[in-house]
Amino acid sequence: MPSAIIPASKWIPDTLFQEIQKNIPVPCVDLLPIRKTKDGKIEALLIKRKIYPEQEKWGLIGGRILKNELTKETIKRQAKEELGVSVKIVPPWTGTNPFAVFNDPVSDKQKHFVALTYIVFITKGKIKTTGPEFSEAKWFQLNNLPRMFSFHHKKVLAMFINYITAHPISL
Repeated sequence: MPSAIIPASKWIPDTLFQEIQKNIPVPCVDLLPIRKTKDGKIEALLIKRKIYPEQEKWGLIGGRILKNELTKETIKRQAKEELGVSVKIVPPWTGTNPFAVFNDPVSDKQKHFVALTYIVFITKGKIKTTGPEFSEAKWFQLNNLPRMFSFHHKKVLAMFINYITAHPISL
């Protein structure tokens, strides 16, 4: 079996963790960092995955919600751990009101996840260009996105583009 992300604490045996992950939906957050360019165009920050599954595909940063962790804390932790930055959720969304919810039992070969997706902007920090799970982080204009996406992330971007076409947002 390909390597999977295992909790660093290893508070339960790996085999039990794998069994739980296969049989119980995993709550996660996905973050879509955006920014506005000087000419007013919106760009999205995507990562190129380097781990199983979905290697070499572009996607969002994110990860599981930990036991006893509020969603807003997960958002802060994932942004800091994965990208080295602080973020703020773009209104009208909030920590309890995500942009979208994806309940996808088949797109991840390791698990059935339920992803709460948040649109965020970076408030502080320098973006890490690589990390344990990704080989590259890059800004893309919404009209010039890569072709290969991981998981359900192409749907997220399509939904976001449709939303801002009808409801322009200010950053």
